[in-house]
Amino acid sequence: MELEEAWQVNYRRVTVKMSDGTLYAGKLNIRDFDRASDFFRHAEEQFYLMVVSVPDGSEKVMMLNKNFIISAEAE
Repeated sequence: MELEEAWQVNYRRVTVKMSDGTLYAGKLNIRDFDRASDFFRHAEEQFYLMVVSVPDGSEKVMMLNKNFIISAEAE
């Protein structure tokens, strides 16, 4: 795989609810899947990187462990 292919992005906006009740709203790169639902069912990674907005208006990257995600809603 060439470097350009490895860094392609296909962001989808989603809200994720974690097992402790925390909600994260942001965007996930699901470049290998057409739909967010396919990503959550079939992605092999243990951790998902999610870009979320913070109160000061900037963005940060969160690492979410898929074992603790109880629901996800695509926008």
